[in-house]
Amino acid sequence: MITWIIGSGGLLGSALTRQAGDEIYHPGPIPWQDPEQATITLHQQARDFERHAGHQSWRVIWAAGAATTSTRQDQARQELKPLEGLLTGLRSALPTGPGTFVLASSAGGVYAGSQQPPFTATTRPAPLSPYGELKLAQEGLAQATLGAVTDVMIARISNLYGPGQNLGKLQGLISHLARAAITRQPVNVFVPLDTTRDYIYADDAAAAITQATHNPSEHTGTTIEIVASGRGTTIGQLIRAMNEVTKRRVPVALGTHPSSAAQATDLRVTPTLSPPELTTLPTGIKAVHADLLRRMQEHPLTG
Repeated sequence: MITWIIGSGGLLGSALTRQAGDEIYHPGPIPWQDPEQATITLHQQARDFERHAGHQSWRVIWAAGAATTSTRQDQARQELKPLEGLLTGLRSALPTGPGTFVLASSAGGVYAGSQQPPFTATTRPAPLSPYGELKLAQEGLAQATLGAVTDVMIARISNLYGPGQNLGKLQGLISHLARAAITRQPVNVFVPLDTTRDYIYADDAAAAITQATHNPSEHTGTTIEIVASGRGTTIGQLIRAMNEVTKRRVPVALGTHPSSAAQATDLRVTPTLSPPELTTLPTGIKAVHADLLRRMQEHPLTG
């Protein structure tokens, strides 16, 4: 099997790369800073992928994206065009072997305004932010472009965390709490401490997706999967867990932010895809803290 991961440098993408195990397609860099050029590049790379895949089984996984719940609508819209370039390229030159296209979506984004948690794959999406609207638009685009010609998996992933998360984004609370434990600089929390989320370790999410797409069939159509731990954890519980793992009280400052309006109080979900083994929250927190401590020791000014 040949695997192509778009966004392989991100938290999920790097985990997928570690899990793939088979031949990985590396077509070259993508000029993300220029959405128009990125669209052209991805379209051509998708057409080239047909030749590289040949008659063997394949999977293409979209794990790219810089948008968060605080991203403006005009910024979020820029992420739709490159995906369209990839999808139309695949549609025009689809490999002959059995394969699956996987779109990494966001359970939190699409279910932010939904009712009666825990949410399931059949829950009606109700995004509250441009980020959630983007994810739903990407899902629709993937289904409309490829759903009639190959297998499409929409993977709605819960709150992803793990070592190496980008701290420049207004997301990744576990990583920000770990940094606060190390630096003693307070982490800002903009939602109530009883806000509940489902946290899944990046390698666990990658393992679930990889396992589910390891033996693609000739099936055509779209399936929606929820990739999650199935465990609801409040922010208060998360802070206490960080205190216990790091053996120190993490400084937290409660505040407000415009993006809070797009944050649901309860985003528990019922997973349809689970990893072979689930990383416990204390184990995952310990890994994040140890990785961040190492990074900050190696690069004290930029860690």
